[in-house]
Amino acid sequence: MYVKDLRIINNVDLKDMILVDNAVWSFGDQLSNGIPIIPFKFDKTDEEFIYLKNFLKDIHSCVDLREPLKAAFSLENPS
Repeated sequence: MYVKDLRIINNVDLKDMILVDNAVWSFGDQLSNGIPIIPFKFDKTDEEFIYLKNFLKDIHSCVDLREPLKAAFSLENPS
């Protein structure tokens, strides 16, 4: 198990970074930067990357990418 810490990237602000992973715990302290994704199982009908591509196209011009991620995934306040 590895936590992926985006703070090691010095020249990019956290508001401009996204981490896509199938393990939510890997987002570590940057839950607001995470996009959870279903693991790929070599299924030719898998459309998860299409959904991801469309979502990224929708949010690409946001000033702070964490805002639409918080709204879409609510990782910081799970129900």
